[in-house]
Amino acid sequence: GGCIRQLVGLVGGHKVCQAYIALPGTALETIKSFHATQTMPSPLPELRGAYQGPRPSASVVILTLNERPNIDACLASCTWSDDVHVLDSGSTDGTCQRAQELGAKVWHNPFAGFGAQRNWAIDNIPLKHDWVFHLDADERFTMPLVQEMDQAIRAATPHSGFYVPNQMILLGQWIKRSSGYPAYQVRFFHKGRLRFTDSGHGQREATTGTLDKLTTPYVHHNFSKGLAEWLERHNRYSTKEAQQIIEELSQPLGLGTMLRGLLGGGMQRRRTLKRLFARMPMRSTIRFCFALIVQGGILDGRAGLAYARLLAIYEQMIAVKVREGRQGRRSD
Repeated sequence: GGCIRQLVGLVGGHKVCQAYIALPGTALETIKSFHATQTMPSPLPELRGAYQGPRPSASVVILTLNERPNIDACLASCTWSDDVHVLDSGSTDGTCQRAQELGAKVWHNPFAGFGAQRNWAIDNIPLKHDWVFHLDADERFTMPLVQEMDQAIRAATPHSGFYVPNQMILLGQWIKRSSGYPAYQVRFFHKGRLRFTDSGHGQREATTGTLDKLTTPYVHHNFSKGLAEWLERHNRYSTKEAQQIIEELSQPLGLGTMLRGLLGGGMQRRRTLKRLFARMPMRSTIRFCFALIVQGGILDGRAGLAYARLLAIYEQMIAVKVREGRQGRRSD
């Protein structure tokens, strides 16, 4: 109870979460009893070292910036590919030298945004294969994912690319529920059929073709360089998210557009919900309660509680920067 109260206090103690705290003792005991019967989900084993298995005809591009703590394990999971590239944006910690020692080809380009960086890789790196997987240095391939990629290529798929889920790790545990698994990004694609555009702190895909989903994930060590680095990184991300929200709020969200989005596919629905969420008050509290209660993050144990708290902090950062930016516009 005390731990939950501290978490709620951090995000403002609004009535939604206070209602959870005020649950009768029998209800709380039911939740605890249910939690005690749950087995914490385990992530898929990461590929490491010598590889025996299918070798898809696919290139790998890894985006890096000061990823020395991650690059060894990341490249160790890529040994199935005969064409691995590191695209660096200014590392000063020996990332590039280590990547070259491990056999990767290293390229350099200043970072302007994830979409722009991925497009630079498509346009400028002499990729051996038509199919490409974009990996971040804190991410790892799994055997089932490589097998599924191989099957897609051998089937001569007509799709432009594939959404791929990830298993996020915090405190050594897969936070399946609080991270909203499966959350998808387009990471596996045909280099001649798809490009990217910058969107907020991330990117969106741009293609006239069709997109499908792979069902098996890669493993994502989002906190591999520590909490301080995560907060620093999300401080930067929150600035771009706030800028996008300010632009979004200046444009009306028509009822027809909203309904089409909500009734559309999974990714379209997710993006429409994000546009609606940008217009809501108390977003940090909503995000906290949604991750912890609606998604079942409380069943992820301490790691789930911690992640819900971090999501709330991130939403607070965005909200303050939105208010700051809108006030600046009005004063201009």
